[in-house]
Amino acid sequence: MARAMTDLRAELDQLLDPGEPVRRFRALAPTIAARCGARIQAQVPAYAGPAAGRRRRLIELAITGSLTEFLDGLDGGSGPPRSVDELFRQMGAGEANDGRGLDAIQAAIHLAIRTIWESLRTFAVDERLPPTLVCELGDVLFAWTERLVQLTTEGHRAVTGVRERSVELARERLLTGLLRGQPVGRREELAAAAGWTVPTEVVVLAVDTRGQDRDLVLGGAPLVRPGSRTTVVVADAATADDVLAAAQRARPGARVALSWAIDPADVPAAHQWVTRALHLVESGVLPRHPVLRCADHLTQLWLHAEPVLRRALCQDHLRPLLAETPNSREILSETLLVWLETRDSAPAIAARLGVHPQTVRYRWKRINELFGDDLHDPEFVVQLTLLLKASVPLWKAGDQSDFERFRAQGEP
Repeated sequence: MARAMTDLRAELDQLLDPGEPVRRFRALAPTIAARCGARIQAQVPAYAGPAAGRRRRLIELAITGSLTEFLDGLDGGSGPPRSVDELFRQMGAGEANDGRGLDAIQAAIHLAIRTIWESLRTFAVDERLPPTLVCELGDVLFAWTERLVQLTTEGHRAVTGVRERSVELARERLLTGLLRGQPVGRREELAAAAGWTVPTEVVVLAVDTRGQDRDLVLGGAPLVRPGSRTTVVVADAATADDVLAAAQRARPGARVALSWAIDPADVPAAHQWVTRALHLVESGVLPRHPVLRCADHLTQLWLHAEPVLRRALCQDHLRPLLAETPNSREILSETLLVWLETRDSAPAIAARLGVHPQTVRYRWKRINELFGDDLHDPEFVVQLTLLLKASVPLWKAGDQSDFERFRAQGEP
């Protein structure tokens, strides 16, 4: 635009007395500004108000300033000074601070430019300016318009960008606070800063995002924290199905674990459930379903809540089984677990396992040799049942760590 204005100024100087038409048009600026102000207030509802009001004065001030600087460019100036740039950036920022978008201010700018153009064409006829020169004036004027629009956009984005980032940081802090179980007072303080009302009940989701773009866009309502392995989401329990569907659309094929509706104070526990559910899928304990609802897997989530304790109890209570050969260990642990769960007869257990009843009796004889009187101790039997329910799925999935640990410790 600066080059076009320089060329136009040179053409004016060649055809007319240097700068004279510009100076005569400059005298009309206050009248044109008043006409622009009236049209803007009549046609742009956001700026409606009394003709003698403060808003009208500000509109006319902005128009007069921008028109003056435009004419200065034609009259030998170096182009739009920083004062005009800053004025229109501040106008865009003011719209953002008032909670408005850019539609109103940009409509006002285009309306003002059309009014200026109408006045400029009338002036050109009166001054008998060449038609080609008038067309060039129009081109430069409308290029100037785009410049003003861009400046308001920059100012608006500067404010909304800071505001959006501030809200984004507040939402991150709120989610971190929920995951850490911060007190209710602090939680409400963070929620207010984030513009997020803490629901009576929430759900927690873990989305497996390994090997994918970590940014998971689910809309404005849920709280989202990306991670290198999983993305954690906390949402209003009433929107659980919608949030789950959004996560599946955003990450087709990604596995999602979902808690049941909980009190916000229980978010730390629910976070453990959903991340553990994903881990147990990888361990072969839970099925490889695309959606894992923790309510459907309560027992395994509970049994694997303390893996270190499970390993310790396994080495202590299951040593006789760990010492068996792999094939013997597999069939004996499977038979023992069915008996502990059902207390059925040999024929019933055999039917469940798909073997002959005599095979079950042979296995049971060997189990008694391994555990002896401990099988008559109620507390031991309870612990044995829970241990096998937690351990057998791991063994079947190929986890050899219990046996490797047993061999590393050495046989008694």
